Amino acid sequence: MEFGLVILAALMFAYAVASKRLSATFVTGPLLFVTAGWATGPEGLDIIPVATDHELIKILLETTLVLVLFTDAMGINTSRWREEAGIPVRLLGIGLPLTLLAGWTLAFVMFGDLNVWEAGLIAIILAPTDAALGQAVVSNPRVPERIRQGLNIESGLNDGIALPIFFVFLEAAQSVESSVSIGVVANEIIRQVVVATAVGALLGWIGATIIRRASHRDWVTPGWRQLSLLILALGAWALGDALGGSGFISAWVGGLVVGILLKRSFEGIQDVAEDAGHFLTILSFFVFGSVILAPVVASMTWKVAAYALLSLTAVRIIPVVVAMLRTGLKPPSLLYLGWFGPRGLASIILVITVLDETEIAGAGIITAIMAATVGLSVYAHGFTALWGSNRYADWYASRQEHHAVMPEAVAVPNFSVSGRLGPRPGRDRSTTEQGA
Repeated sequence: MEFGLVILAALMFAYAVASKRLSATFVTGPLLFVTAGWATGPEGLDIIPVATDHELIKILLETTLVLVLFTDAMGINTSRWREEAGIPVRLLGIGLPLTLLAGWTLAFVMFGDLNVWEAGLIAIILAPTDAALGQAVVSNPRVPERIRQGLNIESGLNDGIALPIFFVFLEAAQSVESSVSIGVVANEIIRQVVVATAVGALLGWIGATIIRRASHRDWVTPGWRQLSLLILALGAWALGDALGGSGFISAWVGGLVVGILLKRSFEGIQDVAEDAGHFLTILSFFVFGSVILAPVVASMTWKVAAYALLSLTAVRIIPVVVAMLRTGLKPPSLLYLGWFGPRGLASIILVITVLDETEIAGAGIITAIMAATVGLSVYAHGFTALWGSNRYADWYASRQEHHAVMPEAVAVPNFSVSGRLGPRPGRDRSTTEQGA
């Protein structure tokens, strides 16, 4: 065990000191450490034993997701929220339900041994996206900000929105004789989202206010000021859950509020929380590769592989295209939004919950499908993130050059709150056609 930990520490150290160089390649952290976990775990060389306690794994994954959501929300540019809200609103309000419906139907048709609620569990487990699997997609500054921000906001919020639906489906799958109405599902979602939003906003405001006043009175050192955000993120998650809301939404909203109130005053205040999230992310994917993915690959069926492929393509891309109808977005933008919907930590957490808290008959196939989809996503989106973001940015830049747009016109996209591209008062229509 001690020798295995030495190898893991050496792998993580090597990644740390080469991280900047690797960021310019297709080798993402999740891709590298899923592969390392797979290769060194029980199904590979068996030299790094990993604990298989579901509760420990769940704590690791949930803590990681909370920090990622909190810091991602802090990074959102709220100064142009009104102009750029259209894309995430459509992705969440139209794209997410359509993705759920498509995935649900496909699972029920392909896997006849599953009841309707178990098929629904597969769909909702794989509905949330995870921007961490292709960081270049949302961090490449050459990609239009409204596209990057749309994907980032979607990734931050769909985890929490999916959670109440997941628990309704899980309860129904355990007692298939009982009927669950749409009204019950809607009420549960609304309750969790409202409670979580209120908790996150209030705790974020209180925490940010205290940090600002303590800093102005010179009560806090810069190091502890950064560490305090870790505590706020975990506190928002825990309190949101305790009061009946979605802790993940609370963490995201808390991060958004803290970012609005503190980011301009204290540059780099989120660095420690961000770095901790990155560290836990690669550790989580190492555990996933070793404990979950490797055994699934060893007994993979063609149906599981086919569902994973369809989940990352048609089940995601078609709903995104439908959601973006009448926005004026061009095919490359639609493909970028549709393809870059990676599956990651949230999906793994939800399956661990199924394994840890239930004994439903379909747990095995649900786990296999999740592992295959997330595993394929790690590699497919990891390999294409840097290349795809650069190719899309090149297309966008050539479009701007073709229309001879001035820099300030590019910086403020013509995007209304409804999500529809169209001429603004006093502008020539030709200007509006120069966006994504």
